[in-house]
Amino acid sequence: MTQQLEYAKSTFAANAKTFALAERFLPKARYEAVARLYVFCRQLDDLADAAPAGVNHDMLVSIRQQICDGESTDPVIDDMLQLQRDFEIPTALLLDFVDTLIEDQYPRALANVDQLVRFAYGVASTVGLMMCHVFGVRDQRAYPFAVDLGVAMQITNIARDILEDAERDRLYVPGTLLDAPVSCEGLAQGDADQRANAYQGAMRMLSIADEYYASAALGYGYLPPSVRQAIKVAARLYQAIGEKVARNETAYWQRRTVVSTERKCLLIAELFMQRMRDGSSTLQVGKFQHAEHLHVALDQRRFTA
Repeated sequence: MTQQLEYAKSTFAANAKTFALAERFLPKARYEAVARLYVFCRQLDDLADAAPAGVNHDMLVSIRQQICDGESTDPVIDDMLQLQRDFEIPTALLLDFVDTLIEDQYPRALANVDQLVRFAYGVASTVGLMMCHVFGVRDQRAYPFAVDLGVAMQITNIARDILEDAERDRLYVPGTLLDAPVSCEGLAQGDADQRANAYQGAMRMLSIADEYYASAALGYGYLPPSVRQAIKVAARLYQAIGEKVARNETAYWQRRTVVSTERKCLLIAELFMQRMRDGSSTLQVGKFQHAEHLHVALDQRRFTA
């Protein structure tokens, strides 16, 4: 095992507990590739999230150029470029991911759900599409469903992390989902009215996320059987985060919402029981048509030929 791979696997296991648990159901080589992809995304995301806003703009622009050049002296970036070559990941996906992080260096309020979906695509669906290549999914009919899972998971992230984001002077709840304006300062300082309003916005976002989760599930049949269960587990565990957010508003503002290990194990067991009961009868490739209205905000040429 190379030093970089060992670093990727240990970082993945330590920092992405929900994903790392789900991806344990992958074959060894696929798991290692996902860990390498995660470390790349994590490193860039950490740069984008650093305070003050814009402090790492030039560094992200430099990384973008390194991706275009196909070479880097940074071991994480260099390993990602090798992963890209090994699995034929389109450069456009990496650039869409980095470009969204560059834009996010100077946080702006999201006006509506379309802007939310575009942001979620940039930071999460791009990663899901990269994973399609890692998993050997070449049928482009699968890609819209992969996009939906990324959107659903990112919206769940945003709904869970409103306070954490506000403390970093970021607010991703679309204005159209709020009954009245809120501010990062007001949320961070505990303004009761603003927090109640933001929580209702989170509930509305989770409702939107559920629609994308449901659509994503219709595309599981495109996944190779060896990776399908891992993705189903990851999706179910992430959706459970949103379910817990919705159960208790008071606890929501006191601590970051996490799903207990016991609950995760129960959900995984339920999925395996469902698999034994239903088999693959509901996972026929091409059985379900993607709902076009879910991608009105997106340029689908970015992920389909």
